[in-house]
Amino acid sequence: MRSKIAAVVVGIALASVTATASEACSRSVSAVAAKTVVPSSRINQSLLDDAIRAEVNFHRCRAGISRVSDASTRLSKEAEKHSRWMARTQQLTHKSTVAGAATLKQRVKNAGVRIRTGSENIGMVHRYQIDNKRFKIVDSNACQFRSNDGQPLPAHSYATLARHVVTLWMNSPGHRKNILDARVRETTTAVAFDPEAQYCGQFWLTQNFVG
Repeated sequence: MRSKIAAVVVGIALASVTATASEACSRSVSAVAAKTVVPSSRINQSLLDDAIRAEVNFHRCRAGISRVSDASTRLSKEAEKHSRWMARTQQLTHKSTVAGAATLKQRVKNAGVRIRTGSENIGMVHRYQIDNKRFKIVDSNACQFRSNDGQPLPAHSYATLARHVVTLWMNSPGHRKNILDARVRETTTAVAFDPEAQYCGQFWLTQNFVG
């Protein structure tokens, strides 16, 4: 069986760059992130957050923009709750039905973060590396997929998931604007997993920037 699917990303913002030599910018992640497959439960949020921040800072470096640091734990928890809501309801949206946390502004306020500007990127990608490419389903029960030229398409590691979703965001003008916003100083990203989704599950991600 041959299929092709696409990942989905959406971004909003609450509120001129100079290129640098790309070879001077690092996008390295930890060996653990590179070797560890993202599990279907008990996801290491910190490991993924660090890997995504490394990707974000690589692109900011190439654009001549200062690095962003780790945002507060409370904001990370708010992002995780929004990701869980999206996964549970199968809705990719910035506005939820959660009382008191329905909007980005409310979620930032709940985290106790005082900001001048803020933005949010969200996205949905599959657990296996099948997004935006034609692939063959070898065994759907065993979650075995191959590219049309026969290459195995494994489940994402923390590093490949980070690079994949940030690449998707960078290829979208609105998301790219949020990532390359020189006014923001901190970021955090959290993920939730839907095991019931087609093709062995989907990740739902929420990324917040504050400055």
